[in-house]
Amino acid sequence: MNLNQSPLNTPLRIVDISPSADLDVISKRMMEIGFIKGAVIEITHQAPIVHDPLAVMVRGMVVALRRYESERVTVEVVG
Repeated sequence: MNLNQSPLNTPLRIVDISPSADLDVISKRMMEIGFIKGAVIEITHQAPIVHDPLAVMVRGMVVALRRYESERVTVEVVG
C-alpha cells in the first residue's frame, strides 16, 4: 500500500520509493531526511477529507508530506 492509504499511529516500514524524473529533487530530499527502504515511520496526523498533507514521524522528527509525495512511498505494516 502507499503511504497515504496507511492507518494513523501504526508503525510502517518503507518498502520502496518510486522515483520520478521530474521530481528527482524531491526523491533526493526525502532520502536525506530518512525516507529510505527499511526505515520505520508512522503517520501521526492527516488533514481531514483529502488527507493532504500528512504529518509523518521519521527518525524522531515530524515531516509534512503532500499527497503527491506520499503516493510515491510504498509501505507495509510492521508487525
